[in-house]
Amino acid sequence: MLRVLGAFAAAAIALLLGFAVQGAHDTQSMATIRSALTISHAGEDAPTTRLLRAEATSLRANFYQVRIDPTGRTPTRTLAPVIGDRSTHERVFPSGSYAAFDTSLTTELTQAPSSPLGTYFSTLPPRALEAVSDRLAIAGVDTHVEAMSWGGLALYLLAYTPLVMAAAVVGGASWLAGRVRGLAQVRAQAVLRVHGVLGPFVRDITASVLVASAAFVISAGPAILLVHAYNGGHQLWSYLAISAVLLGGFLTAFIVGASGPGLLPRGVRFRPAFSSWRPWLRGRVTMAAAQVATLTLVVFLIAQGSAAWTSLAVVRASGPDWRGCSACTVTIFNGFDGQSALDDAVRPFSSSVRASERKGEVVLSWVRGAVRGDRFSPGDSESNVILANPTFVARSGGGLPDPLHGKDGPGEWGLLVPSDHADRAESIADEWLEAFREPLGTVPNQSAPKRPHIATYPAGRVFNYGQTGFRNEVYSESPVIVVASGSAGLLDDESYFAAGSSGDLLFTGGPRETQQALDTAGVERSVYSLDSLGTQIARGTAAAQSKLVVSLVAAAAGLVALLGMLTIGARIDVARRRDQLLVLRAHGEAPARVHLVTAPRSLAFLASTGVAALAAGTSGLLGADIPTGTLVTVGIAVSVVVLVTNAFITTRLTTTKGLTTDER
Repeated sequence: MLRVLGAFAAAAIALLLGFAVQGAHDTQSMATIRSALTISHAGEDAPTTRLLRAEATSLRANFYQVRIDPTGRTPTRTLAPVIGDRSTHERVFPSGSYAAFDTSLTTELTQAPSSPLGTYFSTLPPRALEAVSDRLAIAGVDTHVEAMSWGGLALYLLAYTPLVMAAAVVGGASWLAGRVRGLAQVRAQAVLRVHGVLGPFVRDITASVLVASAAFVISAGPAILLVHAYNGGHQLWSYLAISAVLLGGFLTAFIVGASGPGLLPRGVRFRPAFSSWRPWLRGRVTMAAAQVATLTLVVFLIAQGSAAWTSLAVVRASGPDWRGCSACTVTIFNGFDGQSALDDAVRPFSSSVRASERKGEVVLSWVRGAVRGDRFSPGDSESNVILANPTFVARSGGGLPDPLHGKDGPGEWGLLVPSDHADRAESIADEWLEAFREPLGTVPNQSAPKRPHIATYPAGRVFNYGQTGFRNEVYSESPVIVVASGSAGLLDDESYFAAGSSGDLLFTGGPRETQQALDTAGVERSVYSLDSLGTQIARGTAAAQSKLVVSLVAAAAGLVALLGMLTIGARIDVARRRDQLLVLRAHGEAPARVHLVTAPRSLAFLASTGVAALAAGTSGLLGADIPTGTLVTVGIAVSVVVLVTNAFITTRLTTTKGLTTDER
């Protein structure tokens, strides 16, 4: 019964993870895509489109210029095709529409845009695309080639989702299940091996594989029906193949775990058959490595889930603040037309912001650095400073005083200092006064800065409209707020553009009014998209909820597997030190004294886990959105749980009865 239940659980997990992986592949690239070509610059006389069409025809390949509009509940990706292989194109775009697996991203075909610059998906392998890039370079076209392989997708999944860690945890649990199975059967297997019979072991493994395969076939039936209901059955075989590969990985881990205890060397086969000895000591290094890896993954998974939960809690708590601006429009810039197009957009964008700001239709809340701390210097990446305009202060609903008191003119600016740093107001003002005198970028109608109007406010949290994504930093803790309007002639164009790029500058009008303002200023529509704050929050909330569920479920599976490993590890340690522990018990030593004998193993285990977590965290591959404080807190909490659990298990195993019980 346990074998059947385990097989169905493994099959179900493989199908669920396969769905997520296929969906991520679908949204990150698309079917048949193997590489990407980015054209950053092309000479005026370079026939870029004609050259690409010639390459597509000669190499029987397809190129798709991709543009993504991330706005709306369902983001849209438009592809302008350059077709050299009609059969491959028709397979991916039957009847002219994309046979999408993941319906959370809409993909549409469109006519080729006027500019040849941008990113092109390609059906060519990276090496062949490099040759195309070299031929384009001869014609004066600057390009960059990237591979869009499954390896690249794995790195993306590892950095931004808990899927890879979840799969690794399930693989570790499968290995442990195999090891437990092998240990349970080791006596019977040893008796048979003494007589030179290997068949029962092979039959046992074969039976497990057949049961798991049957469970996969049975579970695949409902999965196929769900996929048909979800997307019409598109890319079904690819999805089933990915799920089968995942199940194969779990089975391999199970077989490796089961083989360790059962395949004994000839010289020791008789020992478990005719004595109470068990091959506990075999695979000690593997068991220790598996424990460290599992605990590290559990820490990161719980930390990811905690970060997602914190994000959701902050969004709920900040509802009264952001709902008042949920319809405000956010600008999202892209580099599809090259860096030069972005550079050309800086001046007209800042011009449109200044024009709208005079009407009170722009909220500037550029968070210069950190969202907490007591550093307030300009240019310091750790400064807890909000660079705001008078509209930001006005929208606080009286929570912040207005240091300008309506004064709006050249050189006028204000400074809001939290009450717990009021004594530093003058020194902070001097630093910012000097920074305004020497701006880093272009300031139209630049004015000499006057002495600031300084006011204080009660130290506490200030709503700063947060960042894009999960919005888990929508508050700054007691920041210094520098208040300046565009008419003061102090803020440079680059500062406005940077704020607009990071989501810290909101137009209070809707998308239509905002687009009209940008058009009037001459901002090219090809370099930006418009979104609403409310829609961004909705998407971030949905992503956080998904990450929360996957992280916690995988972490729970990891904790169960870790509990099994701790039990086996403790039994190994007790078996090694049985005589020593019996002597301690016979002399009436306290249980704590007995536990000290096994404590080094636990401490070494936790120390190794800490080193592994530190290495994984600093690598940049794991926990891209996990605050360091959260990771440390979770690590300490999990370490306490491990110590308590290990002490409980050791107590059960080191009683006098436990030490003297025959384990035959």
